[in-house]
Amino acid sequence: MIVYWLFKILIYLLGLVTAPLTLLPVASLSVNLTGTLSQAGNYLALFDLFLPISTLFIVFGIVVSVEAGYFGYKAVKWIYNKIPGVN
Repeated sequence: MIVYWLFKILIYLLGLVTAPLTLLPVASLSVNLTGTLSQAGNYLALFDLFLPISTLFIVFGIVVSVEAGYFGYKAVKWIYNKIPGVN
């Protein structure tokens, strides 16, 4: 029952944090910025032949995701262990 209410509060807080994002209008990037990003992608594609930069970014994203998940697990476990009567 306590865990249910803790999750309920967590979901409410996440909704509260993300609520201002729904007030923003739908926007798109300017044409100049889109062109610049496209040109930067072309330059990175040239370096991709020698050093796999895109693969390194993917691996970095996976490592950050795993570490964030592990940290989240440790945080939930720490909170769970702080509940009186639970070992």
